[in-house]
Amino acid sequence: MAKHTFASYAVRVRRSREKEYLPLDNFDGGGADLLKEFYGFCQHLQERPYEIPEKERSLEANGIERRKRSLRVKLGHGAYGAQSRIRDRNTGALVFQKEQDHVDLTDLRNYLILPEGWNAGILFTERFQGNGVIASLGEAFKKAFYAKYGGYTLEINNMTSEAALGVYLESGQVKKIRLVRHAIPHDVADALGLDNMEQELGGMEFVMRPPRTGSFRKAKIQSILSGETDVSRILEWRDMQFKEMKVEVKIADSTRTLSVSSGTTPPVLYDLDTEMQQDGVTELSDSWAYEKAEEFAEDLGRNMGLSPDRMRRDFQWPGLWDHYRLEVPLDQND
Repeated sequence: MAKHTFASYAVRVRRSREKEYLPLDNFDGGGADLLKEFYGFCQHLQERPYEIPEKERSLEANGIERRKRSLRVKLGHGAYGAQSRIRDRNTGALVFQKEQDHVDLTDLRNYLILPEGWNAGILFTERFQGNGVIASLGEAFKKAFYAKYGGYTLEINNMTSEAALGVYLESGQVKKIRLVRHAIPHDVADALGLDNMEQELGGMEFVMRPPRTGSFRKAKIQSILSGETDVSRILEWRDMQFKEMKVEVKIADSTRTLSVSSGTTPPVLYDLDTEMQQDGVTELSDSWAYEKAEEFAEDLGRNMGLSPDRMRRDFQWPGLWDHYRLEVPLDQND
């Protein structure tokens, strides 16, 4: 599994009990803009973290940046409620003692774009070693949104694999397919003389490449993405269960690596580690990650009928928005 990935989501608003999605920059007909609401929500999280006592999780915001009709924000997400020790792996010395009230936070990058006059937005959230923030983010933002807009439904759903990959498969060439699994099979580990830790913490990939100057046919992959073929059938090979399928698609001079895992709606993950290697980048910086999110968003936008020009359209942020806060209401027992 890739260490750093972006997961993609579609963001929409509709009136409760109605199916039609509304323009996100004026979803109530009176000027209500979801970009303002999310910005105010993030500013609130920057001032007061959101706690989830039953899960012993905490969510906070920092590093908020505005770019036209998009937001870049780091969300600190982590757990509390357990004691632990942190030691230096080189010296073995204890460097910190974590207590139950200490929150172990991981900062994860998030990118949201809500194009003007459009009824769908695109959200990218970073995952680190498979762990992300979307569950806590969705819970907190919806709780705040519904406290103000009770007659509306806010949806934050997985960008379907068909929508996310369709734009790539339509114009690109499938240059590599990788089946990835956690842990190394017993017979392979025995043959290589691996110990238990190496076997359990290691991983295994099965890589398929077309002839040097060719590419794979797309029909079967497209059937997986459309739901005609269950991806789980592809992830089981010779009695070996794989966790995810990575598809590398070459488009012009660039290559996109996406990951599809099993599930009712398979989430599509953008493999940032592979993208870094292809770009010759040695360190995952904020600027590079957000630029990639912009590229991915424009790719998806094309598949949704949005031109890059429309997504890049300038936007003047109202000064009053800086003072606006969308607060997450406290439960009575908080």
